Amino acid sequence: MNRYFAILGLVASITPSTVGAAVVNGTAAKVPAYQARGATEVAALGPLAPSLQGKPVVARIHADWCPACKATQSTIDHLKQVYAGRINFVQFDVTNAKTAAASQALAQKLGLEKFYDASKAATSTVAVIDPQNGKVDATFYNDGSIGDYQRAIDAALKAES
Repeated sequence: MNRYFAILGLVASITPSTVGAAVVNGTAAKVPAYQARGATEVAALGPLAPSLQGKPVVARIHADWCPACKATQSTIDHLKQVYAGRINFVQFDVTNAKTAAASQALAQKLGLEKFYDASKAATSTVAVIDPQNGKVDATFYNDGSIGDYQRAIDAALKAES
């Protein structure tokens, strides 16, 4: 499977394609199609862990060395504050082998292993996920616009009620 993504990555890097409507791109970067497919191709993960039920899940792939993660950190912090108690926020840290292993274990525990496996190489990816069926409702890459996230989270909250 990893060979498939590596080959697909090589093909995509020489193909001038950008992401379709399923992924919201940040203003700082255009996402090659192979990177965006990770989260968006995971059509449904299945029901997530009982601890995540009842609130939309906002999952983030983060690394301390990632410039895009640093650039979007204040937006993520603001979201966590504004939506405190109304969303489940999960961050997967892939800064190094130790944090990535802990994130892999957390993803398995929460039922997010397909999302994690598909997105772990695309730091600064954030997804809004329906915990009942695991459907990825929205995916963002290097997006610092609070409004983009708010629209997706508000829609997910409305669907939950």
